[in-house]
Amino acid sequence: MPEPTPSPAAVDATVVVCTFRRLRLLRACLESLIAQTNPFGAWDVVVVDNCPDGSAEATVRECGERLAEHGVEARYAAEPKPGVSHARNRGLAEARHPLICFLDDDERALSGWLATLLEPFATLGEAVDIVAGEVDPDFGDSPRPDWLADELLEMFSCRWGWDTKPRYLQEKEWFGEGNVAFRKRLFAGVGFDPTLGRRGDALTSSEGVVFTLLRHQGARAFYAPDAKVSHFIHPERLSKKWLLRRQFFQGISDCQAHRLIGKSPLVPRITIELHKVLGVDFDRLSTAELKTYCHVYHRLGYFVAATTT
Repeated sequence: MPEPTPSPAAVDATVVVCTFRRLRLLRACLESLIAQTNPFGAWDVVVVDNCPDGSAEATVRECGERLAEHGVEARYAAEPKPGVSHARNRGLAEARHPLICFLDDDERALSGWLATLLEPFATLGEAVDIVAGEVDPDFGDSPRPDWLADELLEMFSCRWGWDTKPRYLQEKEWFGEGNVAFRKRLFAGVGFDPTLGRRGDALTSSEGVVFTLLRHQGARAFYAPDAKVSHFIHPERLSKKWLLRRQFFQGISDCQAHRLIGKSPLVPRITIELHKVLGVDFDRLSTAELKTYCHVYHRLGYFVAATTT
């Protein structure tokens, strides 16, 4: 880790949790925060409910009482506009502290998560703008499929694996939106694009391309591998067909993201023998074959987005 520099201010942070009709998972997420501490300053929690029925309010109130016993305020905010990008933007607006930490509702903070995620801000001061942590998969009661090799886990937003030691991230090293801390002032005049991100049944993503844009503008990103959360892998996603569908939409998302940061999409050349593709029994694909098809589906999604928008 680089030599410490004096921090100009206390490292006060707001943990933002965006949620949508996942009450059991949300409860586990909020309960995981009870054991967290910020030895560098104050902290609070904001839960942004993207459900128009306000289904999470009672859960937030109940878990908030337990957090309050530990001196941590938990606040509820409703965001009626559908889409995770709208929810994240509401979280930005609701945050009271200069640092914001995002934690998804299907994630649980592991031991020491908050302190480890905020430590680079305390030790390196203004030399750090963004800190990303590591994500471990949680399969719950479902067995991990034999075909789900470690190298496929990143497609489930897990195991970035950039290093075993804290360090600055290189330009092409990415991170997710579910375990990241950043300076709120970076978002003055910018936000999460509502045309990106998960909406309904569409498996689009890349709302976090705003972090790529900020890094292009000079924001310095740091990797803290010991700032870990566990990410629940939903049972319905543990299929090869779901993974291929997810990669198709990731291709669409990547094309949209390239446009957003001013990068002209490069239309990939694709040759597909439809009689072979349509006849594939995806459940019988080996791990190596699945990786190849994931690449093809990603390129196909990118091609569709690049040639139709």
